[in-house]
Amino acid sequence: MRLTKALADAVQMAAQRAVEQRASAWFLASVTAVNSGGTVDISTARGPVLAVRRLKSYSAPAVGDVIKVSRNADGNWVVDGALA
Repeated sequence: MRLTKALADAVQMAAQRAVEQRASAWFLASVTAVNSGGTVDISTARGPVLAVRRLKSYSAPAVGDVIKVSRNADGNWVVDGALA
């Protein structure tokens, strides 16, 4: 019985991860580095993300800024802008 429950739990967790990875979402993050070419490195609750493209309206990024970022279902990220 234990093996059956463990297998069922493992399948459920794998399915949940797959759905979460394919879902679009937005996050709060902080800027850890400002790169040339319109990208920033960020730190999210899920870990670091390197070279995220920023919108032109976020024209003066600085290390330590708290920002809103979006991720689409394909795993692409974009910085929407800084919080006040």
